[in-house]
Amino acid sequence: MAEPMLSTPMRIRPHGSDTIRDITTLKDASEILIDWPQAERGPFYQAAREQVEAALENKAGAAQAQEAFVALCNQAGVLVR
Repeated sequence: MAEPMLSTPMRIRPHGSDTIRDITTLKDASEILIDWPQAERGPFYQAAREQVEAALENKAGAAQAQEAFVALCNQAGVLVR
């Protein structure tokens, strides 16, 4: 089964990293969330985590998951424009 792709790929610079990471699938987003710093896991993180995991389990839409993940990354200042 193919991995759910994001409608628009995105680039982020994970916390404490000089490396830019391309996020093209929900699995990529999930991996970023797993490594997200504990001290930064607030309501935006929780919403993104729930949406991404639900979408990976086909219990929610990929668009909503991507929207929540983008909101988290934007709020955290890790999006690369």
